[in-house]
Amino acid sequence: MLRCQGCHRPDGSGIPGAVPPFPGVIAGFLATPAGRAFIVRVPGVANAPLSDAEVAQLLGWIVRRFDAANVPGDFVDYTAPEVAALRRQPLLRIADEREAILSELERGR
Repeated sequence: MLRCQGCHRPDGSGIPGAVPPFPGVIAGFLATPAGRAFIVRVPGVANAPLSDAEVAQLLGWIVRRFDAANVPGDFVDYTAPEVAALRRQPLLRIADEREAILSELERGR
């Protein structure tokens, strides 16, 4: 709550036009490797003053708390080594990458 709610709000609703919501959205990113990586690579996660293990645990909680109905059946929790590797790959064009992932997900439906 201390790290995320300032932008994503306590209910995960985000800020329209600026910060995407979690409910009904976040678990969808888990359907592709690029989407799964994107969640870790967004600046707020990649630069969070938390350990890799804490980030891995937090992401699993966020996905289940805010979008449990859409969590893929084959979802595997993030691991500390996975988070560590992804945090070293910063996102340079966040909106472009997010839109590309969302387009890929839409085509896959």
